[in-house]
Amino acid sequence: MLTDQSHLNIVRAGSYITYSSLKEIGNRILESFDGIIMRYDLVHRDMPFVDSIDALLLTMILDEGFGGHTLGITDAHLKTRDSDEFYNGIFGGKNPKNDVAVVSTSKLGPEKITTREEYNLFLSRTLKVCLHEVGHNLGLTDHASYKTAPDGCLCPMSRGELNKFGFKGYVTAIIDGRGQGFCNDCTYFLSRVYERREALH
Repeated sequence: MLTDQSHLNIVRAGSYITYSSLKEIGNRILESFDGIIMRYDLVHRDMPFVDSIDALLLTMILDEGFGGHTLGITDAHLKTRDSDEFYNGIFGGKNPKNDVAVVSTSKLGPEKITTREEYNLFLSRTLKVCLHEVGHNLGLTDHASYKTAPDGCLCPMSRGELNKFGFKGYVTAIIDGRGQGFCNDCTYFLSRVYERREALH
């Protein structure tokens, strides 16, 4: 568990996402984890251009470079060591041995974003995956079921079944269906662990 959850490093790891978009993501993370995460720093880390990178390796690189509570955002495909090709590409992941989570934007938007509406959708999806991974950093677990938050949207920790939808279907059914508010179980866990009774409402 994190020793200092109140500060989050948001690291743009070779991604083309704009600084203002990262700032918007950071502000929304503060809103969603109100009373738990108090501030964030935005950092850029130059990375060699790669089409894909092992998710675990990227978390170790970011842990060595920044340490502490860190969220890395990259446009490279995140790979795992799963022998099944269907499961070895992921939207995000968290290293259980440190406090670093990573998110890939590579499958969250159209290949070429040409309108403001497309960019806003891409940014919304990126934020929702970021909330899911930061939730893991704070000790939350995936919901295999489709738990909803009080606002009627899926909880950010809802995972569903990837093999039921495929990648594109998963993005529209699960990621687009998530909101920024957490379900009652997640809210209860966070308030108990981080002693923020009034937070997250």
